[in-house]
Amino acid sequence: MKKILSYCALTILLAACSTEENTDITSEIADLEIENYKGIFTTVNGVDRGTLDITLSEDGLSATADLTLATNEVVRISTDQVSDLGNTKEIVFTSNELSFTMTTGGEEEILEINTVSFRGAESSILASRNTERAPVTPITGTYICNMCPAPLDNTSTQTFNLMFTKADGDSAISSQTTLNTTVFNGIGQQSACSPSGSFTTCTIESGDSMTTTGYIASGGPVTWSGTHTYDNGPIGVNDCSGTTGTWSWDSPVLGVVGGDFVSDVSCTIPLYSQNFQLFTGAGFAPTPTAGQLDSNIIIANGFSFGSLTYGGTQTTDDYARGLDIGGGVGTGGVYAFDVDGAGNIALGVQPIASDFTPGVFDFKIENTTGTSLNGFMISYDIYVNNNENRANSLNFSYSTDNMTYTPVSSLDYTSIEASDALGFINVSRSESFSATVASGAFIYIRFEGNDVSGSNSRDEFAIDNILLEGM
Repeated sequence: MKKILSYCALTILLAACSTEENTDITSEIADLEIENYKGIFTTVNGVDRGTLDITLSEDGLSATADLTLATNEVVRISTDQVSDLGNTKEIVFTSNELSFTMTTGGEEEILEINTVSFRGAESSILASRNTERAPVTPITGTYICNMCPAPLDNTSTQTFNLMFTKADGDSAISSQTTLNTTVFNGIGQQSACSPSGSFTTCTIESGDSMTTTGYIASGGPVTWSGTHTYDNGPIGVNDCSGTTGTWSWDSPVLGVVGGDFVSDVSCTIPLYSQNFQLFTGAGFAPTPTAGQLDSNIIIANGFSFGSLTYGGTQTTDDYARGLDIGGGVGTGGVYAFDVDGAGNIALGVQPIASDFTPGVFDFKIENTTGTSLNGFMISYDIYVNNNENRANSLNFSYSTDNMTYTPVSSLDYTSIEASDALGFINVSRSESFSATVASGAFIYIRFEGNDVSGSNSRDEFAIDNILLEGM
């Protein structure tokens, strides 16, 4: 989120003039200011999405619109159909590529434009006036829904666009999402911005000070939360602004469902990802064979059957309980859980009195980017089979020396004490944290489990879809 360059030469001129002259010149400059609007765009079917930049000429008699699609294709159209309505102007854009009519507005005013056609497809635009005092940052993206029926499972055509309508720091957010062939516009807010090196990370969430609901879809509230990361350095080729997070919909038909959203452009560099699809619960080894995990990267500890260090081998007993479909096991140890019965494998554990209470899964990840990193973004899925009357935790922490670990409390998770018969349920987690790791050095991440409350047997846990990114 960059501030537009000010008129430096005019500032010097105004400082040298009298108060009366200042007023006159400022008024003239305001009259000559070129109006600029930025916004977010999507076709109602979610196939195409992009950002829009609209600029009026100095004389206010013509305008140009640049639509930058998520594919990086740029569509430019111009028009001289500009009508003066007094305090506002009506601008009509008409072409074979893109057509719409907009009425201009003021700072932070959200302009909803629904009379939009893009290459014959019905579309929608949200825009706001872009000024030095209130710069607009549009971000395009998509969402997915974990274990949802169509059309929510169509990850290639579901839009999740965001538009920030204030300066750096606290900001109002407008959201634009698609569901099947309907566009939903919503609200959100940004706060708690924290710089880390050349990047700043902010908390973003749906709603405003009065509600946490972003919008209503088919009679049910949609909420979402996540992070916004942007380059806080000077304007240049390294500019970036990206978002990531999770969402939830209390659908009257489907019940509570949810998933992840992510922007098309990211400020982060992927370091490590793991979905455990090849794991069969066959243990850990430095040169893993089929079904094993690489102990140079992943280890587990907190079991009655010995310990495991990086580069070590454990391929029997607690460390290799095999593949299980759906959960409900009674023996403590490490499993490859098929969490949905359809082949979605996750790194699992069945805690008992002598296993994983407490216990850890540790990951040793090298910075291979060729540059020092000052911050990280972690996202992962937790699967919990809450089949026992005991609450257990699975919390996240990180370290740069594998000795002192720093917890990230926002990622803490504790299962419900009262049991249910729902099988494995999914809980998505995503957060950024600050840590300095030189190129070639390591960042260590830890998932630690323990008893919290209740008695008797314990719930089963699994971790999946780990993605660690550097900044």
